[in-house]
Amino acid sequence: MNHRFLCLLIAGALLSSVTTLQASAEQAVQCEASDTQKVWLARINDARAQPRQCGDKRFEAVKPLSWNCKLEAAAKAHSSNMAENDFFSHTDPDGDRVGQRVTAEGYTWRRVGENIAAGQKSGDAVIEGWLESAGHCANIMKKTFTDMGMSRVEAPDSRYSPYWTQVFGRPR
Repeated sequence: MNHRFLCLLIAGALLSSVTTLQASAEQAVQCEASDTQKVWLARINDARAQPRQCGDKRFEAVKPLSWNCKLEAAAKAHSSNMAENDFFSHTDPDGDRVGQRVTAEGYTWRRVGENIAAGQKSGDAVIEGWLESAGHCANIMKKTFTDMGMSRVEAPDSRYSPYWTQVFGRPR
């Protein structure tokens, strides 16, 4: 291999690495949780830090979740869809479920789950309601989940506003 070719090869690899780092940095900047979202995440992680009974199932304390903006986008899309189309379900009118919504946002997942709620006015109220519900609580406490996104969408003319969606994931 000649010296000039080797230099070009190294320069190309360095440029590729710099471009990858820039893209990662841009995504990290774009993926900053808001103060409200940080409060929701802290509340969920406080719940996960304690052993908990969810219905008839006992959960040990589990590791905290990280905020993920792709999961947040999937949550917001579902909350918005429920608000705009005045429905309340894990399945949207087109038949899509959480896995399809998360994939559409570019999150490559191994595990995914979703909690929804409607009508609660505060994050504390909706999280407390989820913790009191066996299935929702179990989602919050699943040790296989590592990431979370959550949204709240107001729709004053709908039956159920505000709409809340919480999406959990574990990447591949």
